[in-house]
This record gives sequence, C-alpha cells and structure tokens, in this order.
Amino acid sequence: MLRRVNFWKEENDAPLLRNNRSFLPCTSIVDRIKDEDEADLNVDFDHERIIRHDAERTFLGEAQRITLMNVLSSLSREFNSYHQAMSYVAGFLLLTHSPLKVIEIMRQLHRTVLIGYWTEEPVAFATDAYVFDYLLADFEPEIQKHLSKNYILPETYVQKWFTTLCVGVLPFKALFLFFDTFLDQSQSSNIFLFQFALSFMKHIRDELLQAKNAAAIYQYLRLDTSSVAQIDKKIDDLTISIIEGAKEFDLTGYDFDKLRKKAYDEKLHVRLEAAKRVHQENKIHNESLISTSSSSSSSDDDDDDEAKMKTLVSDMEQLHIK
Repeated sequence: MLRRVNFWKEENDAPLLRNNRSFLPCTSIVDRIKDEDEADLNVDFDHERIIRHDAERTFLGEAQRITLMNVLSSLSREFNSYHQAMSYVAGFLLLTHSPLKVIEIMRQLHRTVLIGYWTEEPVAFATDAYVFDYLLADFEPEIQKHLSKNYILPETYVQKWFTTLCVGVLPFKALFLFFDTFLDQSQSSNIFLFQFALSFMKHIRDELLQAKNAAAIYQYLRLDTSSVAQIDKKIDDLTISIIEGAKEFDLTGYDFDKLRKKAYDEKLHVRLEAAKRVHQENKIHNESLISTSSSSSSSDDDDDDEAKMKTLVSDMEQLHIK
C-alpha cells in the first residue's frame, strides 16, 4: 500500500498510522515492497458489518478499506471465526505486503503460532495471559504483586501485545523491528511474545512500581505517550531496547504445556463453567418465552411471532448475551 499513488494523501491521518511518528515513508521500508505486492485481490465479498467497521477504524481511503476488508473476509471464512485483532495485524502487514502474502502470513500464525487467539472466545489467549503471569512472578515478583494488588488481571493488558502483536502500542520504528523479529522466530512457537513481555516489564519496572493506582499503571502498560510525558521523550529508544532485550530471557527450562494446563485449571476452568451454566439457563428461559409468546398469540400471527422470537434468540446467542 505504501507505494500507492494516493496513499499518503488519503492516509496521512489514518488511525493505523497514529504511532508512525514520522518514521514512514522510510526508504529502507518502502524499498522492501515489490511491484506485485501492490496487486489487489480480485474478489467480491459481501462483508460482515464488523469487518466493514474495523476497516473504517483502520484506514480512511476507500481503496485501502476495500483491500483490508477483502483480506479479513477471506480469512474469516477460512478460519470460521473472526477477532478484531486480525484487523490490526492485517492492516499493518498490508503496508508492505500483497493481500495474498498477508493471508499466507496470517494463516501460518493462526494455525501454528497464535493458535486459538483469533476466535470469538479466545480461551487460548486468556490461558497464555496467565502463563505470562506465572513467568512474571518468577522474573519480576515485585511487579507481579503490585499489579495483583491493584486488581490488574493479565488478560486486560497482555492482549494488545499478544493478539494484536503490538500494533497500536509500539511506535512504527520499533513495530517493524518487532514484526521482523517475531516472524523470523515464530515458525512454530509464540515464545518470543513471552520474552518480549518480560523485557517490557523490566524496562519500565521503576515507573510501574511508582504508579499508585490502576489508571496510572495502565498508562505505562499501554505506552500512553499522550498521558506520560517522560515516556514520550524516550519512546523510540525505549521500545527498540525492549525488543532487543527480549532475547536475554531464557525460557527453555519451562514446560509451557504444563504451565498452560495449570493456568486453565487454576484460573479459567471455574469461570468458563459458570459462564456455560448461565448461557444454558438463559437459553432455557428464552425457549420458554417463545413457547409463551406462541400460545398467547392469535392463530394468524403464530408463525410470524414464533419466527421473530427464534431470530431474536439466535441473535442473542451469536452475540453471547448472558
């Protein structure tokens, strides 16, 4: 996309480029793009509303939005699932890769690296969030206790690092390094994400421990430069150092299968079972409403009212309304 004739005219203020910080157009990045990478998908999808909405929250130009929607619709059908994080990652990759290449990269990530992350109910991600909490307790116990004391659950802040791969968090100079490193090391494992997260905590350790409430802590965890002036002044050097420092964390001694089972059993199992019970109870209640509505309606309206109620129940289930 970066080599499209009207790209900067249309996208200079795009939400995706909020953290560009004048890094693009960088010659070394633009020179990566091959002529064929500008070719679009020749498809005609009937895009879901959420996909169209996410494209509008990523790009400003219609051409770029259509390209992103085509990629997301293709992936959604292939994965039989969709997660907003897919829009962040695909949008960033499309800056320098063809739509077909982006689909190929995300297919590999979905199948072998971020398994279960990009789904409507990403239990696998939540499990890994608590795996990171265990690692944090080993490497930075003081930080782990500080976050826990302020009721900051790992899935509430790790999500932007793990599912969206730091798009919207890191400035672009560091973000390109992050993706280069992650894609190079993630042939069949997401271990780099845990290393990155530990390095992140190490580099902002003092600031986190000095933050006295949840709001202040989240500002650092999100690298909110608009709220934290001292972070803004050093953001580029800080984030490059975080990525380069990730390799210093040796995690080869950890059995991640065992850690994931422990995290699921200790942190998620009870919550998920409770959610299932509530969902089933609501389903029974809604079916009762259908029965009551059908019996009290006139014979001429029975079929129409029952169809409407079934549609409502179906919609509620798809939206996971509890």
